[in-house]
Amino acid sequence: MKGCFGWLLALALSLGTALADVKVQNDFDYMGPAMQRWVDGNGKTLHYLDEGPRNGIPVVLVSGHGTSGRALALTDFLRSLRQSLGLRFIALERNGFGETAFDPSGDYASYAAEVEALLAHLGVQRFSLVAISGGGPYSAAIASRLPTRLRSVHLAAAISQNAGVAAPSPSCALSDQQIIDNYLAARYDVPSVWWDLGPNTAVNRVPGFLDEAADEGARFFYGKGSTGFDLQPLVHELKLYCSQPVADVSAVAAPVFIYHGEADTTVVPAHAAFWRSHYANVVATRLYPGEGHDVQYRHWGQILADLAYGGRRTLLCWHGQSRLVETREAGPLLKRGATLDICAWQRTGP
Repeated sequence: MKGCFGWLLALALSLGTALADVKVQNDFDYMGPAMQRWVDGNGKTLHYLDEGPRNGIPVVLVSGHGTSGRALALTDFLRSLRQSLGLRFIALERNGFGETAFDPSGDYASYAAEVEALLAHLGVQRFSLVAISGGGPYSAAIASRLPTRLRSVHLAAAISQNAGVAAPSPSCALSDQQIIDNYLAARYDVPSVWWDLGPNTAVNRVPGFLDEAADEGARFFYGKGSTGFDLQPLVHELKLYCSQPVADVSAVAAPVFIYHGEADTTVVPAHAAFWRSHYANVVATRLYPGEGHDVQYRHWGQILADLAYGGRRTLLCWHGQSRLVETREAGPLLKRGATLDICAWQRTGP
């Protein structure tokens, strides 16, 4: 009996010690960027996110075609780096997407005006600008409207315009209903289909990315409820790509960074060449041989580094450690076996 009591006492003491070692959280865990609402001076409700320290480096993110204002969540696989670099991301949802009401008269310029109003509301003066894919022309409108307030411009696999750059999409010659029937319906019925980047995409190495992308697609489609689902905002934006030229950015003196996959068939490399000639101060053109329309994710770490360091640091994996090295040191290290961005990209699967 004494032996049994001693054993129970020892067990209780060991459990007490183990429980004492448990660190119980005081705050809620992060569940992704939070969307906010603000009614502008015209009475329109703007849906946006403002993620990061209030005293951080402000970054206006203009995400791709068919994304909601919460698309920053697709880059949360490098949230720790984003936080370490002190970056504050601001993203305004586009016309008709997600929860935002659709205005048939909306265009690149009206979106830029809304961004300007939002920045005034948030008290942001100088900022950097990041455009992903279909966000390219919108970013140019912002740059044209607010050239002296830019810290830097970053164009990741960003589309520009049809005229003088690439052959127009076959959809440009179709009616709105034909675009819906022949182009959009089959691709947008299931969000995961729209976000299927193929079996060889680098993002397959990021655990949970495709699930997050499907959730993002669902938010984009059904942010206004199942009865609010409407393909017209997508048609409207596609028609803007077909018809509207990119804004004049000759007044922009801020440094410009371009990131593009040389094998991109969605936004062909001719768009990168256009941006290189359109902006006067392109300080880095990062072309990635053999890579397609996922460089905005595969090299997101370098984009973050460029935002924070203005091109003076290169993100590498060297001897199993992710490092931000002086850019002048990157070339020799790459020749000796270093790889671009964080080491997790070198894994063959999730």
